[in-house]
Amino acid sequence: MFTEKIKAKEYYVKDLFSDKFLFEIPDYQRAYSWTRENLNQLIDDIEDSIENNKDQYGEKFENYEPYFIGSIVLCSKEFKDDGSGLYDVIDGQQRLTSIIMLIATMRDLVENKEYKKVLSSLIYQKPNDLMGVKESIRVKVRGKELDFFKEYILSEGGTANILEVDNSELEDAKINMLTAVKVFRSRFFDENEELLFDKLNKFIRYLLQKVILVVITTDSFASAFRLFNVINARGLPLTNADLLKSENLRVIDEKVRIKYTDIWETDEGELGKEDMEMLISFMRTMKLNRKANSTVYEEFNKKIFVAEPEYRGEKFIEHLHSIKEIYIQYILEGKISVENKEDEIYYKNLITVMKDFLSFDEWITAVIKFIEKYKEDKLVLDFVKALEKRIVIDWVNGNSFADRLARIYRILETIDKCEKGTDVIKSDVFIGDIERTSSYFANSLDDIEFYSKGRMMIPKYILIRLDMELRKKENLQYSNKVMLEHILPRNAKEAYWTANFTVEQRRNWANKLGNLVIITGAKNSKINNKAFAEKIENYISKKSEFAITDEIKVLKDWNMQAIKDRQESLVERCKELFTKF
Repeated sequence: MFTEKIKAKEYYVKDLFSDKFLFEIPDYQRAYSWTRENLNQLIDDIEDSIENNKDQYGEKFENYEPYFIGSIVLCSKEFKDDGSGLYDVIDGQQRLTSIIMLIATMRDLVENKEYKKVLSSLIYQKPNDLMGVKESIRVKVRGKELDFFKEYILSEGGTANILEVDNSELEDAKINMLTAVKVFRSRFFDENEELLFDKLNKFIRYLLQKVILVVITTDSFASAFRLFNVINARGLPLTNADLLKSENLRVIDEKVRIKYTDIWETDEGELGKEDMEMLISFMRTMKLNRKANSTVYEEFNKKIFVAEPEYRGEKFIEHLHSIKEIYIQYILEGKISVENKEDEIYYKNLITVMKDFLSFDEWITAVIKFIEKYKEDKLVLDFVKALEKRIVIDWVNGNSFADRLARIYRILETIDKCEKGTDVIKSDVFIGDIERTSSYFANSLDDIEFYSKGRMMIPKYILIRLDMELRKKENLQYSNKVMLEHILPRNAKEAYWTANFTVEQRRNWANKLGNLVIITGAKNSKINNKAFAEKIENYISKKSEFAITDEIKVLKDWNMQAIKDRQESLVERCKELFTKF
């Protein structure tokens, strides 16, 4: 049961931006990110309301119906008995910042001096010695954008000057602010670039007197944050990264909060939102070693932070930063530092192939955790080799996704238990059932429908890895346009193929591993059915940059013996590569 005081009240814009309220956007909040669509929608909604009221009430403005544009959640920092004071904006900062920029834009466009004075008073609070009121900014944005905001939004004439700003080196939040001003200005000019004074004046009047926001205030951040989550659960969904950013930054002392905000946002800028979200998910897995039962945010908030309260805040962000550094160096860049340069090349090739062509990313968690704990580059390649073997065996054998994830969780548990990295690599989690699973592996490689395994991802991966083994000393980069091609066509029509293979042979061998090659670029169905020599010369040779595919170029014919020999060769190489620990 909540004991915090929670109040909700409607406020007109003119009252919200009055001496009663001062707002601060905490540094842990998202940067300003409203798009042209959001901004135009705000203006459209207000204009539609004005027109609807005009249709119903004509020029009788006093009868106009109010228009509700949403809610904001505030947590009081300093307040008086009358409810006035300083508030952190927990939710609604995008809307609030946009309205301030709209008011500033109209302030710089309007010619009526009284209107300009009123609009200016809504943006900042003038000092009043008699009343003991200090000069304050009505809405104080995050520290990273504050100087820009003061110069181009708060200062009179600033929104006109912002049009001359070179945005080539601006951060996204500042570019979005610049865009907001441009969008707002454009709505009050006609197609001849003439200012629509009457429209502007009526819009100002309606915005201040008839537009309403619901303000929800509480004196407890925990309560405010719960409200924030409930409201956003019904609207535009926030990512786990967004929620955990707020959750961790808000508990950090204000003196160092900007430092940790910078760390988070710099890391997010380097990674991108998608990879940031993925790494946070990996952190959850590294802590719990099991499948998630709820959202990543809830698992941190209800389990990890409860078990380790000291992990919330600075330690979480520092841990995320260290994991990001590992991820960039060892996964994205594929760098290890060892004496043998050939091992460095091999590791980069291997980790890149795994990252680009395995069907799931959760294995990366095990690599990061191994590196984080043991900090020995000389062991990393051996660990990744062992990890890949188990992943590929389980994948080719048709283990379910849940089973393959369970293997990863057991590897994570093994890392937790073992003092030495070498003990992990030699542990039962890798070799305990290798004899039994190796037999299944060989049988799976002989599947007559191998082509369709894992939605064609498995045969592609196998052939790319065998190709990599043939080019160990090269720095490789496989295109994402790698395609599978059948040497013996699946729907053979040319006399060459119907003469060399019976119907049963075509049915049983066309989709086997030995009949498949990899090429780059799109397939050509017209050449696909040509006789073997012509197909090799005019098609496969032109689309092959792979040593594994080049092996068939030396053959003069493709018949049952050739396909059986290649099948046997590829299976033996796979067994040597993936089942020998």
